[in-house]
Amino acid sequence: MPANPKPKVTIIGTGNVGSTLAALLFEAGYKVVSVIGLDGKSALSLAKFVKCQKVSTSLADIAPESEIIIISIPDGSVAQVAKQIASSTHLRLKKLLVLHTSGVHSAEILKPLAKKGALTGSIHPVQTFPSHRTLTQRKNSTKEIFYGIDGEPKTLQRIEQILRDINGKPLVIDAALRPLYHLACVFSSGYLMVLLNAIHEIALHVNLKGSWTEVFGPLMTTSMQNTIRNGVKNALTGPIIRKDLSTISVHLESLRENAPQFLPLYMAAGIETARLARSGDKLSDEDYSEIIDMFRSFMKTISSTTSLKVKR
Repeated sequence: MPANPKPKVTIIGTGNVGSTLAALLFEAGYKVVSVIGLDGKSALSLAKFVKCQKVSTSLADIAPESEIIIISIPDGSVAQVAKQIASSTHLRLKKLLVLHTSGVHSAEILKPLAKKGALTGSIHPVQTFPSHRTLTQRKNSTKEIFYGIDGEPKTLQRIEQILRDINGKPLVIDAALRPLYHLACVFSSGYLMVLLNAIHEIALHVNLKGSWTEVFGPLMTTSMQNTIRNGVKNALTGPIIRKDLSTISVHLESLRENAPQFLPLYMAAGIETARLARSGDKLSDEDYSEIIDMFRSFMKTISSTTSLKVKR
């Protein structure tokens, strides 16, 4: 038996994040003593992967020897689950470290447990875990990623040790700033996918000989590299920066005719580009106002003449 055995862990929630963390901890030498999941099939599958004997769909079955509980469930359910665990009579709450994996919530949502003496905090991986990837593939995608964490100093010490064990990096986020931190995650992943899909769908109208990723991939890669090296404002390019109103007008009319579902996205991105360009002294106040007025006028035109049809 090792001199300093790793803590015993219970995983609540067997979705992609919870199962990935369970696999990482198991690989790092932690003993998973209970797996609790709403879906019995996925709970059994995860338990088999981490060699856990105790599987259930009930919080009442959390192993009493648990030292760490990780709650990885939809954000709206975390508070209720925390209350249920806090009312448990078979757990040593004062010896528990309870963490949730929500990006938007702080440790405050686990307050019922903190009142009972448990250490509470959050451990949110800055990574995406698509369902089409296997558990092993998701686990392998976490090497040296950051985790948004918060909690009291003693809790942070415990979390940082966990992250060292699973080859992760701590990113301490002030509780009040977690919504903004999570917004950055959403823009980095989900909303980025929305932009990529816009490229894909618009490219379908162009009859490309190659795939859209082959054609536009080098442009996207270079743009990202320019942004990393020189900053966003210095990497900006396109008709907004050049104040090429005629090209912008052609874009708007082409979208209205071929892909009207992307008009709001194009205009929102254009307005933000103009704001950045003005703040970076690439557009004058007058230029900025002219571009905004152009978008405003176009919006009035389409609102008064036709409804915006969204293609499915």
